[in-house]
Amino acid sequence: MSFKTAVAAGAVAALSLVALAGCSPAASPEPAAAPAKTAEADFPRTVEIPAGRGGEARSLTVAAEPQAIAALDYESAEVLAELGLADRLVLVPEAVLNPALGGHVDEMEQVPATFPVAMNLDTETVISTGPDLVVMSPRHGAEDTIGAVLEQAGLTTLQLPSSWTDPAMLTQNIALIGETTGTEPAAAALVSEIESGLADNAASTAGADTSDAPRVLVLTNQAGRPFATAGSAFPLHLLNLAGAVSVSDELGMTATGPISAEQIVQAAPDGIVLIDMNGTGDRMYAELLANPAVATVPAAADDKLLRVSGRDVQALGLAATGPGLAELTQWVATLQ
Repeated sequence: MSFKTAVAAGAVAALSLVALAGCSPAASPEPAAAPAKTAEADFPRTVEIPAGRGGEARSLTVAAEPQAIAALDYESAEVLAELGLADRLVLVPEAVLNPALGGHVDEMEQVPATFPVAMNLDTETVISTGPDLVVMSPRHGAEDTIGAVLEQAGLTTLQLPSSWTDPAMLTQNIALIGETTGTEPAAAALVSEIESGLADNAASTAGADTSDAPRVLVLTNQAGRPFATAGSAFPLHLLNLAGAVSVSDELGMTATGPISAEQIVQAAPDGIVLIDMNGTGDRMYAELLANPAVATVPAAADDKLLRVSGRDVQALGLAATGPGLAELTQWVATLQ
């Protein structure tokens, strides 16, 4: 299955040019061309948000071009910065200040307020930053706990229909953020760059379509201990594009969570990917990988380990996921 693109292209306003014809001294000059529409002239606007995760499609009215934006998840913050709106951010997750994840660390350090974990966020924190736009996704369930409260408080709130779990959702969310903030051309360009990067660096055949595809365990240290990446997590979509399959499915894991040495031995993966989500490198994996039983697993015994930074294989990496996929695809080829 080759990678298929699904881009939501933004509308770009066309500029008209009026040529002035020669005239006699007594003639009146032609009227000047009307000025091109500015971003401000495109507001108020209504954004149509598709249904997602059991909800219904809805409309969002944005009265004026947003000037103070609260981003309640990593990916939304990174997208807004990539669209040139970092100087308008007033609240972001503190994790985007970590170079292992964030691609705009210097700009994010200038944001007035940060918070540690999305699921611990409360409405008072958001309201206190004075945003005229709040952007959030269903990733941590915040839409159930604070989304409605923010709207009741009169805050314009873009509740994205889907979390950032696969390339199609990534591009859909980018397009919606672009439309809401009046940055459609930049959003369309970003979507195109991401899709091209993934298409150009994918294996010729996806892992799911290969009967003898390498079996890979993907570990992440985002919870302060080794977790197995499972379910519909974004790195597993990249793993499939790279020509491999995840052993977490064989273990019956439906969501990312703790994994034991016994489970690794049971799975006996051909390779192991170690995702560094916090800049600690192998430190949180050391004890697990040093387990005598795990050390006999083919992937560990033959040193078939690939170490990657979170932003290279997570949706928040945006265009960085293209080179990240290239590295993953080249590594998977060595497991054949």
